[in-house]
Amino acid sequence: MANSVVIIAGTPGVGKTSLAKVLADIFNAKHIDLSELTISKKLFSYYDEERESYVINENAVVDEVLKLVKSEERIIIDTHYPEILPSSIVDKVIVLRLNPLILEERLRRKNWSWKKIRENVLAEILSVVSINAIEKFGPNKVYEIDATGKSINEIAEIAVKIISGEYGHKQGTSIDWLEKLPLDIILRYERKEA
Repeated sequence: MANSVVIIAGTPGVGKTSLAKVLADIFNAKHIDLSELTISKKLFSYYDEERESYVINENAVVDEVLKLVKSEERIIIDTHYPEILPSSIVDKVIVLRLNPLILEERLRRKNWSWKKIRENVLAEILSVVSINAIEKFGPNKVYEIDATGKSINEIAEIAVKIISGEYGHKQGTSIDWLEKLPLDIILRYERKEA
């Protein structure tokens, strides 16, 4: 990994930050949590009370990341909105995927509202992060890892092989929760109330 930017992407709660920190240690890279950077540097337009999240100023975030890319040789960025970054600076995007039922449990433990849980679990079911990443960076730069039932070390082992170019590549989204989950479970996330 030389002069490179690797993105660890996925919906909130899948383990992006934990993986990014491990990989940053392994590759002696700078770790950037894009949400944390956005908040700490006030790179947002406002806080959306209804959605319970900050609305980022994409141009300001990209400018800040570009400055960091110029000053750091290796960067691991974790984010749930990788598509805002310029494709030209990104070498690989690893999208962590997680069984939606386990994701719901994790988000409940964070005391998130049902509305926010629904939004994020539906995004995972519909492969939103993967699709956005493929549309932005192309299918050759995007990899998926199913983190379900795997330890952080097992996930990191796969990620290291991807970053090092030792891992076979499947184009497009390879994890399809719509196929794997019963319809009644999927429809549950369509309801406004838990």
